[in-house]
Amino acid sequence: MLKVHKSPPHESLRAFIHSNVQRESQARGPELVEPVVARLGSILEFQFADPYDIPFYGVDLPNPSVPITVIGPITERRARIVICGYVEALSILFQPLGLHSLFGVPAWPLANLGFEGHCILGRSVSELYQRLGNENSFVERERLLNQFFVQRLASVRTRHLAGGALTLLMMPDRRMTVSDAAHQAALSPRQFERLSLQYVGMPPQTIRRVARFQRAMRMKFERSASWTEVAYAAEYHDQMHMIRDFRAFSGDSPGRTLKQLEPYHLSRLGA
Repeated sequence: MLKVHKSPPHESLRAFIHSNVQRESQARGPELVEPVVARLGSILEFQFADPYDIPFYGVDLPNPSVPITVIGPITERRARIVICGYVEALSILFQPLGLHSLFGVPAWPLANLGFEGHCILGRSVSELYQRLGNENSFVERERLLNQFFVQRLASVRTRHLAGGALTLLMMPDRRMTVSDAAHQAALSPRQFERLSLQYVGMPPQTIRRVARFQRAMRMKFERSASWTEVAYAAEYHDQMHMIRDFRAFSGDSPGRTLKQLEPYHLSRLGA
């Protein structure tokens, strides 16, 4: 089991960043396997100790993490995280449009993949990694992260109306169709889809499905409700509809998916 430190970002950053999470272990423990299930937001992760192995299903080769990694949004089960040895990993969990808004990086090439962070975000992130590595406490690292990202706000451009429409598509209390969202953004459906890929890394319809999948998981973790009640509350047509989405986005049934997710897994910490 990993020790977890978690905090929200500075108030001015909360539209862009969900939370900062540091996971660590002070002793070599048993190997831990962490599922990677669908999510909307990207992650920037800094490793200060032993790397994770991130094997892809169907590929019998090691795939060690690098010191700075940008992980894009996830739409399918392609890999898992294998954690062993000494762990000291600091993760910035972005809101669905956060990485693109702060860095101007198109999201669609990052989907379902991880990339070396300097190549994607540039020298400033490598310099941030060095400063973070010189600190030992999560509190000091949190201060450096807030300082760095608040400075990034100066480069944030006014977002197209599509950004607001995409955000509404993710909200549980908005019964908005993709056509309605495109109309609100004053775009054709094709134009709206292009901006959706650029901002979030997936088409609008997939955004709605992943948001609903995440909402169903969160409801089950937070409530003592049956799966039938969760399916209804998350606005699935029926329980079989929910099961199909869980298999698409996690590779397993709803019950088995939740049994595999521990409180210290990023899929739980970013919910």
